[in-house]
Amino acid sequence: MNQQLPERPDLEHLKGQAKALHKSLETGDANALARMLDLPGQAPFKLADAQLAIAREYGFPSWAALKRHVEGYADRRTAFFAALRAGDRERTRQLIETDRWLIDARDPTSFGAAPIYVAANRGDKALIDLLIDAGVDIDGRSDWWAGSFGALDSASPEISDYLLKRGATLTPHAAARLGMAPELKEMIRRDPEVVHQRGGDGQFPLHFAKTPEIVDLLVDAGADVEARDLDHNSTAAQWRVKDTPIVRRLLERGANPDIYLAISLNDLDMVKRFVEEDPEVVNRQIGDPEDTQVKPAEGGNIYIYVIGNFRPFQLAWNLGRFKIFDYLFEHASVKNQLLAACWKGDSETAKKLANDHPEIVPNLPGSDMAMIAHAAWDRRTSSVKLMAELGFDVNTQAGEADSAPIDRAGFHGFYDVIEVLLPYQPRLDIKNAFGGTPLGATLYGSIHGWRKDGNYPRCVELLLEAGAPPPKEPAGPPEVRAVLAKFGIT
Repeated sequence: MNQQLPERPDLEHLKGQAKALHKSLETGDANALARMLDLPGQAPFKLADAQLAIAREYGFPSWAALKRHVEGYADRRTAFFAALRAGDRERTRQLIETDRWLIDARDPTSFGAAPIYVAANRGDKALIDLLIDAGVDIDGRSDWWAGSFGALDSASPEISDYLLKRGATLTPHAAARLGMAPELKEMIRRDPEVVHQRGGDGQFPLHFAKTPEIVDLLVDAGADVEARDLDHNSTAAQWRVKDTPIVRRLLERGANPDIYLAISLNDLDMVKRFVEEDPEVVNRQIGDPEDTQVKPAEGGNIYIYVIGNFRPFQLAWNLGRFKIFDYLFEHASVKNQLLAACWKGDSETAKKLANDHPEIVPNLPGSDMAMIAHAAWDRRTSSVKLMAELGFDVNTQAGEADSAPIDRAGFHGFYDVIEVLLPYQPRLDIKNAFGGTPLGATLYGSIHGWRKDGNYPRCVELLLEAGAPPPKEPAGPPEVRAVLAKFGIT
């Protein structure tokens, strides 16, 4: 039985086929046994025999040969998307000429992004032209489970306009995001159901609304202001928590507020109402299962990504809502007053509370101890230093990546945070959820990070000088590789 490998073969899927065949062989299935007739193994068959059968059926002499081929596909796909992210047009062209199937590839490291999405987010018109001329689908979308994203879902207005001129299909979500009210109105006229159409992350067009006018247009057409996306279980207002005009209009049109929206709007009276109704709202962190407004989700509530995995006082301080911060501080528990003072960087208040209540810091639960990791992620250097001085665990791991403060600082290139942490001897071999060490996270961030205010060469230098395990191979941009070379990593 000869089979054709798919264009994008997956080793785990092939392993599953072999396991299924082996199970059938163990039960004596006649069809399974027939597939083994021309092979050297004999009953009782081992898993290796089933793997050989699968490999032969796909035209390979051994399982090892099939595995090498599939892993080679992954390597070529990785090289292709690395070239796209780097804007290396010549390398991109060469890879497509060698492996035509790459035009239909998806990037597993970027939520299954399509090639056109990567080029568009670079803002690289020449790269976009190269891909389109090579046959890449200009409307190509990601294969994200909760709902796919296309280039028009995130590209800048200039690049979006360029894509539309090159023939991209305007979706209701993109029209809402780009503020294209006449075009969106026409879409609704042709098909009123588009306001209920799910897009990226399972969002509705209302989640993307750029202006209050777009909000009115969609709500007047029947959009549900309380509808939630699939990945983050969040409303349009929660997605747009930092966009005051949009939040105001959504609340005017019937959206339910929560304390974070009230803080964003700088509405102290609304904040007071929430606290009077539920005093514990002051002390809760986003994702608390007892919170009926900010609901947990498969991918974490959107607030975790938009404003951080915070408590209300953290958002108030971050947005400069100082009167609200003071009110929340006054009504917080002693423990949360200590945490608030740490987040604010108020050394005097934090140290007094810690001295008056010496039991607090040593007994902080993981979610509270993680504040030092959140501060490192936000480059709150004075807060990180203060918490380290108070005895916060500098190896606390937090977030989706399960990363320690020094790991988080390295990912963004925050050398000053690393300098603050090193005297407290953080573990330099600690691994995050992806198996990366702090140095590994730094090297990865130097390629894939989005912050532009860090200094990756200095971070690498600090970590290696402190004794961080060196990488097996050099990685990163030239200036990072130059530092690695100074330490003999070439």
